[in-house]
Amino acid sequence: MKLTNTLCLAMNKWASLGKKPYGEHAYSLVEVMMAVGVLGIAVTMLYTGFISGFGSIQTTREELRATQIMTQKLEAFRLLTWSQLPTAPTNFIEYYNPQGLNPTNSTAGAIYFGTIFVGAATNIANSVTYKSTMQLITVSVAWTNFINNSTPIVHTRQLQTLYAKNGLQNYIFGN
Repeated sequence: MKLTNTLCLAMNKWASLGKKPYGEHAYSLVEVMMAVGVLGIAVTMLYTGFISGFGSIQTTREELRATQIMTQKLEAFRLLTWSQLPTAPTNFIEYYNPQGLNPTNSTAGAIYFGTIFVGAATNIANSVTYKSTMQLITVSVAWTNFINNSTPIVHTRQLQTLYAKNGLQNYIFGN
């Protein structure tokens, strides 16, 4: 009986201090459910952020590859002579990863479809005397990407340069 009285006195002492005795510290079901809900929302937002970030990085890489392809094609045109310009190829296909065309790994990635247009330099005023010795070269590239296997997104890029009849080619090779 004395032990019971001592236990009751100890519990009353804890109650008077505003503390719960050992064994009565716990969370209610509502508190646990709220914590799980907040944690679920935080994890979902984190996952969405990662997916969005990875998609942006992939799109940026594809745009950079498109710029590299267009620059490569324009640099090839700079090596042509004036008489070779009309016979240059006008269409091409390039891959995001050209080494991925190997049948064993097949990781070529996005396919870039390109066109090259060689025409009169329409962006030069008619009063300029050398207009007839200039050509405007336009390289256009289009590709489609599928971020997270969703709706396809078609991208296009275009790059232009002027080519002079008595320009760099004649200066270097003396033609």
